[in-house]
Amino acid sequence: MYTSALRRHIVAEFEQGAGCHDDPLVYGGPPGDPGLVGPGSVSWEVNADLAAVSQAGLPAIVLEILHPSVVAGVQEFSNYRQDPFQRARATLGYVLTTTFGNTEAATAVINRVKGVHSFVHGTRPDGVPYRALDPELIAWVHTCIPWMIMQAFEHTIRPLSQQEKDRYLAEQAVIGWMAGADRVPTTVAELDDYVESMRPKLGVNTQTREFIDFLLSAPLSTNFPRAVDRPLHRFVMYAGMSRAPRWARELIGFDHPSTLTHRLIEPALQLDARRLRWAFGTPRYVALATERVAAQSRVTAS
Repeated sequence: MYTSALRRHIVAEFEQGAGCHDDPLVYGGPPGDPGLVGPGSVSWEVNADLAAVSQAGLPAIVLEILHPSVVAGVQEFSNYRQDPFQRARATLGYVLTTTFGNTEAATAVINRVKGVHSFVHGTRPDGVPYRALDPELIAWVHTCIPWMIMQAFEHTIRPLSQQEKDRYLAEQAVIGWMAGADRVPTTVAELDDYVESMRPKLGVNTQTREFIDFLLSAPLSTNFPRAVDRPLHRFVMYAGMSRAPRWARELIGFDHPSTLTHRLIEPALQLDARRLRWAFGTPRYVALATERVAAQSRVTAS
């Protein structure tokens, strides 16, 4: 009884910030529908791990907002100050729906995001115009997500072979192209070249610093005494960014954790991953998608 209660508590606490991803209309659907990616893919193994996908959220978001046009749109149009978990919740839902959702639901969420972003445009503080539907910005935002998920997966479960990484990026690239991206890496070699080509366009400005400062003060899922609140936020930032490349940590000033913080980061991330996997077991979105695909075999056999 205690074990069941603890599992329910962990799930409820996680879903309070990350949302509940178990809608049969999204992950169920037409028998045999493989969705945009399909079973047997590397994406179904990697993105099925809620721990890896959730741990990738913070570094992916920080990498995204290192592009001055992305952070300009976030600062002008996002409601993250009123709903601190909104972007992380939306990113998680987008990843799970496009990977495990039925074809109609996955296509719909991509089109819905494009529709919302059609209103996001303006001028950056440095006078450069921006629009969220710029193929370059879509490509950067898209790429940061599978890139960081791969990093988290490899650190907390197992290394991926070169072929598996290439397959994963190619599978996820389909989603990026549907979203309107122009240059989407489909192999690790292309990813490395792409990131290097983007680095001169990235940086930290006043808007970036404002967003990062908010991350250091945004409410966490559990209440802590004020005396430990700020140090805890800094530890969460150091831990999350440990999956990002060193140059990104240097840009935001989180490249030199204390000796104690450095020693605690990996054990904390591993413990968090094991805790989520234990509490969720097979996530409902995976179970529904698996049932949806298998349903065609049952229909054919009968």
